Amino acid sequence: MRSTSSTVSSRESHATSATLSVVAAVLNEKENLEPWLQNVGWADRIVVIDHGSEDGSRQWLEQHPQVELIDAPKGEGLIEDVRRLGLDQISQGWILVLDLDERVTDELRQEIEQLLESDRHESGFRIPFRHYLLGSWLRYGGWNDQHLRLFRAGLGDYEPGLIHSEATVEGTIGELSGSVLHFAHPTIHDFLARMNRYTSQSAESLARGEVGGLRKRAMLRQSRWSWFRASASMFWVRYIKDRGFRDGMPGFVVAVLLSAYIFIEQAKAWEVRLEEEA
Repeated sequence: MRSTSSTVSSRESHATSATLSVVAAVLNEKENLEPWLQNVGWADRIVVIDHGSEDGSRQWLEQHPQVELIDAPKGEGLIEDVRRLGLDQISQGWILVLDLDERVTDELRQEIEQLLESDRHESGFRIPFRHYLLGSWLRYGGWNDQHLRLFRAGLGDYEPGLIHSEATVEGTIGELSGSVLHFAHPTIHDFLARMNRYTSQSAESLARGEVGGLRKRAMLRQSRWSWFRASASMFWVRYIKDRGFRDGMPGFVVAVLLSAYIFIEQAKAWEVRLEEEA
């Protein structure tokens, strides 16, 4: 088994161990590449799909012998659609979907390695996430969640065209106790840049009458009160109901930004419909 770490995995002594492939989509994340690869270097395969990087990410990845690099059309598809290109390359073993701003904890690594040597019957596992936004660990505000990111090859997939979608897996789903650390949106500038990209992507599907967006629902009816209520509801749920106020100023800022996300998403979908009717 290939490894970039000086620490040899105990799995190398188990010839019958299942393999682990890590899949990630990358777009202009050169600063994250080295720490991410150091974190997942113990995996058997690392499949990265670049979908239009212009910051040198692709060139950096080409020089790394452990990476299997796939090119996706620039700007084509959501991140979930891009991930599917990587899933198609893997036919056996287990797959861990891990974004460039995410890291596997030592506890989770040990848990996965034990799983690869076991005869567990589950088809996939939900993994607890610990989210860091604007440089702070958000313990409240709805950020204490789990995501289905580990599953057997051939049994997991993403629904095409659905942004922020969870993987769908055939069979029994279990839960792991080790965490993924998610270092999302280190700055407000980063949050706004990604929000602009994601809302533009989801606006088109919402305008077509499809389910999608941050709320994973159909587009709201054209109503100033409806849009305001949805945005205010997002703030109330995140900041009051889920006690985001306990995270101090970062909790407040993030709750406001998420409420703005809802409004901008609806406004862009409305704009798309206006352009189509013109």
